Amino acid sequence: MGYGRSVTVTALLSLLVAAGAVGTSAYLRMKSDEAAIAATPTSTPPPAPSSEWCRHEPCSVVDTATLGSTKIELIVDSGGQGARLKVGDDRVFESRLPGRGATLGPDSLDCVASTLSACLVKGDLDTGMVGEVVVGRSGKWNLMTPTYFSSADYLKLTHILGDLAPEVVTVQRGFFAQVFTLEGVDLGCTANTRQDRLPGWPTEVKPSQAQLQRPCPN
Repeated sequence: MGYGRSVTVTALLSLLVAAGAVGTSAYLRMKSDEAAIAATPTSTPPPAPSSEWCRHEPCSVVDTATLGSTKIELIVDSGGQGARLKVGDDRVFESRLPGRGATLGPDSLDCVASTLSACLVKGDLDTGMVGEVVVGRSGKWNLMTPTYFSSADYLKLTHILGDLAPEVVTVQRGFFAQVFTLEGVDLGCTANTRQDRLPGWPTEVKPSQAQLQRPCPN
């Protein structure tokens, strides 16, 4: 009987040791799996779907600019039904120009870096050109209320009053240059002349303050 009990105890101990080994092995595998999961890098979120920036697909980026580290994209819907200006990763402005019948394309974006930076979006009309301005300072951007018109197909941002902010220079048939602040204040016009005699034509029409007069020519 003592020998039988010894065998039984020995067998039980062997089973317990084996079970403990199995349990330890399973525990170690579980901890190993947990460590592997914890070590697995979090996957990068997928890019925003195109529909986030596109009202009527397919849309396309027709023009781009860079101000410092900020990328700016002009996105136009299929058939030119709408357009948006995307500033940086997530700031988006709806353009009013397609609603006025303007056509936007590869030359529709004009951006200037200053203390008050600005981007001019411009589009072609049957009667000339129309534009709108987005301004930015310290990473904050806003769409300005005024729109600008040129009967001679010229709209551009140019420093006229100084370097703190550009002004909007337009050319009207007649021919004369008309200058506005980014807020839409009319700063005056040059005298009537031939188009090729406008100051700085054709690269950059840039009248001096002394050349601007009020009222503007008819």
